[in-house]
Amino acid sequence: MALASRCFLSIPAMANYIEEGEITLGLVNPICATSSLKVLTFSSKPSPLLCDLFRTELYKSVLALIFALKEINENPDLLPNITLGFQMYDSCFSEASAIQATIQVTGNGHHIPNYNCGCRPIVPAIIGDITTSSLAMARVLGLWKLPQISYIASHPSLSNKQEFPSFFRTTISTESQPQVLIELCKRFGWTWIGVFVSSSDNYLQGVATLKRDAAKNGICIAFFETVSYDYSIAKMPAIIENISKSTAKVIILYCSPADVYMILVQVIQQNLTEKLWIGIEAWYTTPVVQYKKFWKVLSGTLGIAKSRKVLPYFSSFLQSLNPSVYPRMLSIRQFWEIIFMCKWLFENGNTSLCNASISSLTCTGLEKIVTDDIKEFNDPTSQGVYMAHNALNAIAHAFHGLLSCKPGEGPFRQKSCADEHDIQPWQLLYYLKRVHFINTAGEEVFFDFNGDIYEQFDILNWHVKGNQEHYVKVGSFNRFLSASRKLFINESLITWADSPSKVPSSVCSDNCVAGYWKAPKKGQPVCCFDCILCPEGMISNETNSVSCYICQEDQWPNNRRSQCIPKVIEFLSYEEPLGLVLAFFSILFSVITGLIFYVFLKFRDTVLVKANNRNLSYLILLSLKFCFLCSLMFIGYPTDLACTFRQTAFGIIFSICISCILAKTIIVVFAFNATKPGSNLKIWVSFKTAIIVIAISTSIQMVIVLTWVVKFSPFLEYNYHILAGIILLECDEGSVVMFYCIIGYLGILATISFVVAFLARNLPDSYNEAKYITFSMLTFLSVWSTFIPAYLSTKGKYIVAVEIFAILLSSFGLLCCIFAPKCYIILLKPSLNTREYLTSRTYKT
Repeated sequence: MALASRCFLSIPAMANYIEEGEITLGLVNPICATSSLKVLTFSSKPSPLLCDLFRTELYKSVLALIFALKEINENPDLLPNITLGFQMYDSCFSEASAIQATIQVTGNGHHIPNYNCGCRPIVPAIIGDITTSSLAMARVLGLWKLPQISYIASHPSLSNKQEFPSFFRTTISTESQPQVLIELCKRFGWTWIGVFVSSSDNYLQGVATLKRDAAKNGICIAFFETVSYDYSIAKMPAIIENISKSTAKVIILYCSPADVYMILVQVIQQNLTEKLWIGIEAWYTTPVVQYKKFWKVLSGTLGIAKSRKVLPYFSSFLQSLNPSVYPRMLSIRQFWEIIFMCKWLFENGNTSLCNASISSLTCTGLEKIVTDDIKEFNDPTSQGVYMAHNALNAIAHAFHGLLSCKPGEGPFRQKSCADEHDIQPWQLLYYLKRVHFINTAGEEVFFDFNGDIYEQFDILNWHVKGNQEHYVKVGSFNRFLSASRKLFINESLITWADSPSKVPSSVCSDNCVAGYWKAPKKGQPVCCFDCILCPEGMISNETNSVSCYICQEDQWPNNRRSQCIPKVIEFLSYEEPLGLVLAFFSILFSVITGLIFYVFLKFRDTVLVKANNRNLSYLILLSLKFCFLCSLMFIGYPTDLACTFRQTAFGIIFSICISCILAKTIIVVFAFNATKPGSNLKIWVSFKTAIIVIAISTSIQMVIVLTWVVKFSPFLEYNYHILAGIILLECDEGSVVMFYCIIGYLGILATISFVVAFLARNLPDSYNEAKYITFSMLTFLSVWSTFIPAYLSTKGKYIVAVEIFAILLSSFGLLCCIFAPKCYIILLKPSLNTREYLTSRTYKT
């Protein structure tokens, strides 16, 4: 079989519309769609794709492009003396047609990509197409770095500059909308939401971003439904029924208009009115929401839309349209049919290619377009018009920058400029990346690093009142602002469905207030949790805290465990009743001791005082007075110095007191035994002997105290842990062993005194001195034996109180046992304080 001798494969030429210009752009846009797809059997030559369904909403964008071209060519400040032209192709919603158009427009009419034979430059840039077609076109155009701008394609992967280096867009990426939706949920505290998504890749990509960002921000998806108009209609009743049982009140419809229509029909049938629907750009500003039957469920809903404005003079341009003015414009006749509900008749009797009308009226071309005919074409919510206008203006401003370059100041090698007779696509890309201008609507236009346009979303609220419905702009979102300023919402403008002023709640679990922490429920999403009160000593000071934390050492939780408050500083002070009582008795007993000392001093020459060794009595009374007073050192704000001296003073003073009593007991024994014939003890019956006993006994205690102070000095300690909510100021003894050595030594002295006095209790003694000493030592030993377990089992300031109580009680016991009987005789029974009584008493004994 012989091969064909032709050089090129035969491809049917595509219809196009050409506006001549010194710079010619390529426009590849969908205008019509095909009503049926034929199965190719290849039994005959395949026929061209038939596009017979005119799409008015997309034709608006085509008209906006032609309007933009007219504006640019008439603008003396933009590309002066340069006429812009274009070659326009209808891609017919077909990727194959889009690729064919791309090849044809870049090959100067030849079916060879980037073909350029001769001096005329190739098409420097292309505007178009829808997402699926743009993905295919961008891969081809990216090979030559030929700029492409789409005002429709929103697939997030097109932002990948490694894969699509020459692609730009003036529409929003589907990756941008999830960010707005997440910020809305965060703003109103919606952490438990439902999601519907259309099954096409474009929507699935956006929802994948939505799910990822939701997880990062602590927002859980209660249910997730993928729908498609083709196969979900039968399943929709069951889906809506299940959703009605969900506790999620807020539902995001990340769907195409057709799928939203399908969902809302079933929502109306099942009377599902307690849900709040959130819409995206794709459907929220389309005619879907304007169906009156949907108003009941859509009232109060929120939606996001690209911020768009009315194009000045666009309505006037539309009114000037006429098939006779633009006879070669693609689908101008079909547009005419839609506007005037008529048909064009041709010589063969056929109507126009796009059978959009079944009216019997015949189009004449003499019809006049009035404002009402094209009011919706310049509606700010109309998709594509504003973005298409920006796309063409962006290329025009890029060319203007390129052609305005001055030699020696250019951005290219050796500060050169582009050759205006041989403009390379990559050179135009350089300027397109840096485009920044104010369009005719007064809005800034520029691209980010990924070729995505600067975008500001409007937050819209759907208001229905009686038979009137309209959008109200209640806020905006600008991703180029700081995190705290990206989202702006004026809540006073929002009307909610259930309660006009109350924000609907959509949470799995109510917020945990401060003082509680979130305990996740097993097997449930993180948004479902129980609120658990923080443990004692811990707080949470924010809503929905995931844990509780311990306060600083000097702080303690308040009763609600929601904040840390300073701990109460506790010590035994003079301001509290216990401190006052102990101080009172300390001073009282000291005064009593002083009075007894005065009595002994006043009656120092009486028989009883002399007989009881008045000098030792004076020493005992003085030491007892200081014992009472030293207890005051235990009351009040403690310091390191007070901690050191109060225990050492107590140990030494008590040692002197017990030593004096011991010396007194020994003198009694020596005095009796000295009266026996041949005894040599008379020389020991003197005050010097008592001084020696006192000195030796006290010096041992002083050695113990000195060792304690030098080696293990007591110090002030802040005890944060012994009592909840309290900082206890206490004296750390430094060495507990040394403290008990002092107590133990006092016990030894008291035991010796007790034993000696007990053995001497039956000795002849006019005033029973030995017996009184025995009782006093028994009292002393009893008090301090009880002190030790009480000291060990008490906490806080009561430890100090226990020690003071032991000091006062033991000292008062000594005072009463030894001196009370003598004061009784001196003051109340002076007749017994005589030599005669002493002689007779001794004799009887």
